[in-house]
Amino acid sequence: MHNADVIIIGGGPAGSTAASLLAGAGRRVLLFEKEVFPRFHIGESLLPFNMDLFRRLGLDGRLDAAFIQKWGARLVSSDGAVSRYIEFADGIAPGYPMAYHVLRSRFDEMLLQNAETRGAVVMQGTAVVEAACSHRDGCEVTVRDAGGAVSRHRARFLLDASGRDAFLASRRRLRVMSPSLRKAAVFAHYENVPRAEGREAGDIILIVLEDGWFWMIPLPGKVTSVGLVTDAAWLKRGRLPPDQLLEESLRRCPEARRRMQGSMRLSPVWSASDYRYDCSAIAGDGYLMMGDSAAFIDPIFSTGVWLAMSSAEMAADTLHRALGDGARSADLSPAVFAGYERKVRRHVQAYKKIVGRFYQPGFMDLFLNPRVRFGTKESVISLLAGMADPPPLTRLRLACFYAQVRLHQHVRVAPRVPLLRVMEEPSALAGSACVDPDASQGRA
Repeated sequence: MHNADVIIIGGGPAGSTAASLLAGAGRRVLLFEKEVFPRFHIGESLLPFNMDLFRRLGLDGRLDAAFIQKWGARLVSSDGAVSRYIEFADGIAPGYPMAYHVLRSRFDEMLLQNAETRGAVVMQGTAVVEAACSHRDGCEVTVRDAGGAVSRHRARFLLDASGRDAFLASRRRLRVMSPSLRKAAVFAHYENVPRAEGREAGDIILIVLEDGWFWMIPLPGKVTSVGLVTDAAWLKRGRLPPDQLLEESLRRCPEARRRMQGSMRLSPVWSASDYRYDCSAIAGDGYLMMGDSAAFIDPIFSTGVWLAMSSAEMAADTLHRALGDGARSADLSPAVFAGYERKVRRHVQAYKKIVGRFYQPGFMDLFLNPRVRFGTKESVISLLAGMADPPPLTRLRLACFYAQVRLHQHVRVAPRVPLLRVMEEPSALAGSACVDPDASQGRA
């Protein structure tokens, strides 16, 4: 039985960030992580606005030595005829020109070790199975370790960073799925995927389809993460196993086929579905949700790790103040955390809006059009870099861009970008091979 100030469920980027900040501030932190690190995870591309928090955590130097610098992104139409380069240095906010692509197994382990170094008690291979919390009585969790031993632990407050497991939300029926954007992904790691020269070698490549999009993320060791996002209903039909679905789809897309020529798959093909959801109560009686446990957005603009870590920073700072000190008593009532919930929802909503527009007809006609004016390009880049709280003028410019997208569905205001479909019946999934035929077996 431990007695702590804070118990944290989950050791991913959100949980480890909150643990580092709270333990560094002198709080007694107990973190439970059901897996043993390192472990595989998707979400390998970070945003420039992460950099301030990395510096606060003292990790910026280690990240620079370990991972790939990301200075921009390139969006390409499925036939390769239309391309648009986004350079983060062109955003409105100065000082946010780059981020990193990371191998999540190493990145997450680095964050978790940092939390331990700062004084948090971390228990890996230990799953939380029950939790009861109240701002008056504190919280009690029941955990089970890898050997099956069960124990109970108490703390003054609970932070849920359990990711898409959404520990509290799933048990309290707080999770609300979004029926409008039910997406699925299939993805794997490849080698020998060609890269640009110089600084652009770290660009993330997004190949846009009529019925989805591919990502290509350069990782250390000449590894590239390659994934397809499309409608979840197609994956659930089960007409093709994930590995065939990914590789046949790559063959059917001319630009993807060109970029994957001669590549070899190194890993199994993973899949994930039901991408988008919210929770009806992010801040509750004795608990806060952070990161994916609170909401999950389609990964098109690489917002996952940034939203997880920024929400964890806000949660840790708010909770540290609420816990009080020798001169000030604790006030952990739900009203104290109302501002946290509003801010998290505002950040999530900002990205839900642009993701929603992305899937509307005609979005790419405007987004890939080089003739953008009135600071629209710079405003969009700043949002995609992580500026979740843009100033009023930037919000106005973004609203004008969204209005153009809606208008374009009725009156053409930009040249049409032809996009191809890759999701067809299995008999139609045929084309020139783009990968080494031996790669279909993969290598673990």
